[in-house]
Amino acid sequence: MKAYNVDDFDALIGIDWADNKHDICEISKNTKHYHYTIIKHKPEAIRKWAMELKLRYTDQKIAIVCKLKKVP
Repeated sequence: MKAYNVDDFDALIGIDWADNKHDICEISKNTKHYHYTIIKHKPEAIRKWAMELKLRYTDQKIAIVCKLKKVP
């Protein structure tokens, strides 16, 4: 497995995955500001968030990590 450096990515995103909602923290390499979002645990909400992310970071590398309470 290749080891990555955070500097390899244009954005870093952390997701606290839960049963009812997901807390998301995003930081962009360009702005250095944190952006916090809460989305519902619904396929439509997750898809909407993912599509918005795709528009914000078109043709850029992003890293996403999920904090899970239990392994799926």
